[in-house]
This record gives sequence, structure tokens and C-alpha cells, in this order.
Amino acid sequence: MAERAEDPGPQWRNADDDAYIATALDAHWSSSTESSSTPEPGVVRFGPGVPPLGVGDTAAEVWHGTRPGRPQGERRRRPHGLRRYRLAAAVLVVVVLCLLWQRYTPDMRITEVMARTDTVLTCDRTAEVVAVVSTNGQPGSITYRWNRSDGTSSGPLEERLGKGQHEARLRLLWTFHGKGSDNATAQLVITSPSSHTVSASFTYTCP
Repeated sequence: MAERAEDPGPQWRNADDDAYIATALDAHWSSSTESSSTPEPGVVRFGPGVPPLGVGDTAAEVWHGTRPGRPQGERRRRPHGLRRYRLAAAVLVVVVLCLLWQRYTPDMRITEVMARTDTVLTCDRTAEVVAVVSTNGQPGSITYRWNRSDGTSSGPLEERLGKGQHEARLRLLWTFHGKGSDNATAQLVITSPSSHTVSASFTYTCP
């Protein structure tokens, strides 16, 4: 009859043995719920996402993604915003310069007005009355009308002058027919940019 060897049972090793090393597993790897959340001094921890010693809570939150830093897109959008502000500032400067130019650029000013015509008009002829208006050479418009001594008026007329144009010639044609004589007067009335009135007279004679 074979003898049955006795089961020596589990072999326990003392903690004082040189080959024994105490190791505490991280809670992420251990199924035990009783593990302390704070590791004891001298204990090595294992597992992913463990921040290095000495890193503060803020750095750890950024490491784990629980506290995001400044979005990269926001930093990239800042130059676009600056360019937009530069464009708005450039437009504002142009508008201000235009306003200053319009304010400090002198307007057109009439310096002298003269009118002339032939002194005598014979049978069935047309008189030409010419008014010479002198200006300071600035661009603008002259608003005027012709009044005739027979009671007729040309109504409002306008003459435009460009920059550097120092003179405008305004003409009136007045035709006479039939026998007789008449003392005729043509009057020029300027209403803009300033008020001026000049006249020219002639005699129509037809025996």
C-alpha cells in the first residue's frame, strides 16, 4: 500500500527575508476598494496618468484635461482682430483727412465782374453781351441770370469752373428786327457763390 505524502501546505515568507519587496498597486490597477488614496512614503506607484512628484494641482488638471488652457484658436484669432482694427483706423484717418481738406481748402471766390458789348446795333442785327467773371481759381459753380430791359429774363443759369480756371465768360445774344431806334440794357445778376450785378447798354437804330 503506497504511502500518501503529507501536503506541506502554503509556504509563507516573512517580511524580514531579503528577497521580499512590498509593493502597493495603484487603485486603477487594484480591485480592492480599501486602498488608501494617498501613497505611503517610500511606496512606488504604478499606472498611467500619474503626474510627477512636485507638480501642482493646476498642472495636473491641465495634464489630465480637466482644466483646459487657453485655446489655440483664440491665440490665432488675435492677429485677425488686429488687422481688422488697423483697417478701421485707416478708413477713419482717410475720412478725417477728407473733412479737413474740405474745411481748410478755400472755396471759389469771385474777384471781379465786367460786362461789355457794341455801343450801336444796326438794322436786323444780334447784339452779343459778354460778361467776364474773374475768380481765385478754385473749382465751383456760378449761378446767374440775364435780365433784359424789354422785361424778359433768362431764368437761373449755371456755369461750372474747374480748379485753376480763373475766368468765366458769360454771353447773352439779343436779336433786333424792324425800323426804329431803342436804348437797350442787359443786366447780369450773379447769385452764387456771391452776389454781383453788372449791366451793359447799347443803342439799336434802323432808319
